[in-house]
Amino acid sequence: MPEYLRALVAVLVLSVPVFWFLRKPLTAVAIEPGDYRLRVGLWFFVTLALFLAHSFWLFVAVVGVVLLTVGRLDSNPIGLYLFLMLVAPPFRAPIEGFGGINRFIDIDYLRLLSLVVLLPTALRLAFQRDNPGVFRLPGDKYVIGYLVLQAAILSEVTTTTNVFRTALSYVIDAWLPYYVMSRGLSDARRMRDAFASFTAGCAAIGMIAVFEAGKGWLLYSSLPSILDVHWSYGSYMYRSASLRAIGTTGHSIILGYAMTAALGLHLSLRPVYERSATWLAVGLLLTAAIGASLARGPWVGAAALLLTAAALAPNSKALLGRTALAAAFVLPLLMLTPMADRLISLLPFVGSYDEGSVDYRQQLYTVSMKVIMMNPLLGTPNYLATGALESLRQGEGIIDIVNTYLGVALFSGFIGLGLFVGVFVSGGLRIARKLLRDIDKNSELHRTGRCLLATMVGIMLIIATVSFENAIPYIYWCVAGFFGAYLQRVQLEEAPEAQPRVDDAEAAAGWA
Repeated sequence: MPEYLRALVAVLVLSVPVFWFLRKPLTAVAIEPGDYRLRVGLWFFVTLALFLAHSFWLFVAVVGVVLLTVGRLDSNPIGLYLFLMLVAPPFRAPIEGFGGINRFIDIDYLRLLSLVVLLPTALRLAFQRDNPGVFRLPGDKYVIGYLVLQAAILSEVTTTTNVFRTALSYVIDAWLPYYVMSRGLSDARRMRDAFASFTAGCAAIGMIAVFEAGKGWLLYSSLPSILDVHWSYGSYMYRSASLRAIGTTGHSIILGYAMTAALGLHLSLRPVYERSATWLAVGLLLTAAIGASLARGPWVGAAALLLTAAALAPNSKALLGRTALAAAFVLPLLMLTPMADRLISLLPFVGSYDEGSVDYRQQLYTVSMKVIMMNPLLGTPNYLATGALESLRQGEGIIDIVNTYLGVALFSGFIGLGLFVGVFVSGGLRIARKLLRDIDKNSELHRTGRCLLATMVGIMLIIATVSFENAIPYIYWCVAGFFGAYLQRVQLEEAPEAQPRVDDAEAAAGWA
């Protein structure tokens, strides 16, 4: 049997039990049973099309038509989008142009999903009178300012056609996820549906990742040749003789980043699960997937996420105390195992394995800061052509800017970096103030807020170790949108004249 067919069988065998296991707890309160069945069915349809189409363009056409038509049956398209976000690797190919235009835009699975699911949703939201207009949410001015600045800087060094092409990609990759999440999740039911959907989709990929690490086999690695696409990601990478799992994400750090985001959202879903053991099992699966990535950045991000969530909890001292006690008990036992030396060598900050990666990142920071200071306010859009970064060129012939913040600052200076960071900090500070002052610490609203804040802390640490590729920007723009939606929800619930919505009342009854 060809490798891709064996891989397809493995993907199906691994994912079916996960979706079966999650069906009962998630459909009890979080996701409508009909929507869950539809999303699982589409997840398997996309997977089958991915492995059996034998043509990237056939895959795009078939999946696009099905999602555009069948996907309309879902009562919450945002949940559908998040459920399917990681089902396929984002293989990319250009849409060829004509009439003097070489190409229109590159297309991949993530952009396809945005166009056929988020774009119709955005149009509906834009015409709803009760939704906030543009610039009405705290993060709007930062998102728009950042994207406009990027396009304006690019216009100085490239053609008008390329500026329009890039601006369109900004709308698809950044504005659509942010706008739809911030406007479409302002009530408890839809937000719970969205978080549960993302964690369910990530749980299936997490199971695949754990299998990849244990078996030493990347299940999606044969697909570029089958679909006849060039993809610079998805290769076999090892750390301490162990395979670094990647699932559909293309890179182990991206896998760990996605699983960390899912873990943060999963923490907010504790009341959804009738049995704490079931909730804990899903959390452990996501944690195992983070471990299977063997990516130290996501390890640090996940640890920071958990500590932040614990510190903001009502019983924070007890949680932190139990965590310290458990660590004091478990770590000495681990040191007695044959794996002790290997585990220590892999740990961030203290480990000795793959020190070259750490040295490269330190050198990247030092050299990049020198380039940034040449034009600190607006950056240098053609920074790669200056020659200052040539000392960082690796054996693959590339200069890998493995730090999102440095990448932003190199291109658009500290103004661009300030706008980018402001997207998250503006909402994060508002949420923190609400959590500390106004919201009952034992309420579901407080739990959601502190888990969102912890998720932001985790992913913002991780993106300091990776460039903005594949699913990375989609996830952080979604999280920025979650912030806007949450602040709207807080405002509605704080309004004296506001009456409980039907879906909120149902949520309270279901969580009682």
